[in-house]
Amino acid sequence: MAKWNWNATVVEEKNGTRRVGSGSGEVEASTREEARVKARRDIESKGSGRTAHEVRVFDPKTGR
Repeated sequence: MAKWNWNATVVEEKNGTRRVGSGSGEVEASTREEARVKARRDIESKGSGRTAHEVRVFDPKTGR
């Protein structure tokens, strides 16, 4: 398993208001696609009404 960094645009809709921001973090996964799925799941599990857009995953060693 490798460590992957991720960043994404996060849209949160709560109580009739819509906030757009960004998030970042780290996940462990075997492949880039698996890392993207884990990152999206992590974002959307925190808080009601959160949606992940443009999830970008990269190797912290190479920046790619």
